[in-house]
Parts: sequence; C-alpha cells; structure tokens
Amino acid sequence: MDTNTAKHIGQQLAMKSAGVGLLIAYVFFGWVIYSWDQKLVHAIFWIFDVEFWYHLLIGAIGLLTMAYFFGRQAGVEILMKRRNENFTGIKYGVLTLVTGTLLGCSVGFFLEGLDDIGGMSNPFYDYYFKPLYWVMMFGIIPVIIVGMIFGKQIKRKGKKFDEQNANVNER
Repeated sequence: MDTNTAKHIGQQLAMKSAGVGLLIAYVFFGWVIYSWDQKLVHAIFWIFDVEFWYHLLIGAIGLLTMAYFFGRQAGVEILMKRRNENFTGIKYGVLTLVTGTLLGCSVGFFLEGLDDIGGMSNPFYDYYFKPLYWVMMFGIIPVIIVGMIFGKQIKRKGKKFDEQNANVNER
C-alpha cells in the first residue's frame, strides 16, 4: 500500500464518520427540543428556529473540512506507521471536533463579538469558551465511540485493500 491510498482511505472514512457525528448531534438536539416542546415538527426543523444557524452551518462545514485533512493523517498513521487504530481514531476525532467548533465560533466572534470587546460581556467567553465547553460536554462520548469505529474501519479497509492487491499479484 502506498501513502496516497492510505490517505484516500482515511479521508473517505473520516468524511463518513464526521457525517455520522453531525447526524448524531442534530438528532440529539432535536430530541432535546422535542422533549421540551412536544412538537415533532420543531424537533425535526429546529435549526431554522435558532438565530445562530449560520454559525452552526459554518461549524459543520469546518468539521467536514477538518475531517478531510485529519482523516488523511489518520489513514497514514494507522496503515503506514502501524499506530493503534483506537487511539488514533479517537485522537483525530477530538481534533476534528475541536477545530471544527473553533471555526464555527470564529465566525460568530468576528461578525458579532469584536464589537463587544471592552463592553459589558466577554466575547471570548461567549463565542469561544461556552460553545467549546458545551460541544465537548455532549460530544466527547460520541467522538470516542465514532473515533474507535473510524480507526477500526481504516484498518479493516487497509487489510482488504492489501488482500485484493496480493490476489491480483498472484495471478
């Protein structure tokens, strides 16, 4: 297996894992809203009811972008450097979550928070600490689970690729 193949496998599986993570987060918040509001329509379309929806959208795009880059690194570490797939999957899952969240937070900070510096509130606390705290509080367990599955999938797909290439070379 070459480095480009390892990167491709990691990138492909990281994008799928990030999509699963985003789906888990979306459903979780929908469930919270449904249990509070008791209206299924609000639970399904909750994103349209929050005023900071574009921060969430940018955060989701940031998360997917970071998954692309960190997935490539995870593929190389697991398949080429033979690192532990569980630890590597969790490590890059947490890095993806933190950096994607920081990208989403930065949008809000630069669009709204810069004007509040020196005012009554602390924009660093409001736009960085609080979102990062809550995302990590509710996201760390799903990231650990999805990260372990992600790492195992990379290793499994790498073995499958190697077996297919070995069969082709034997012919």
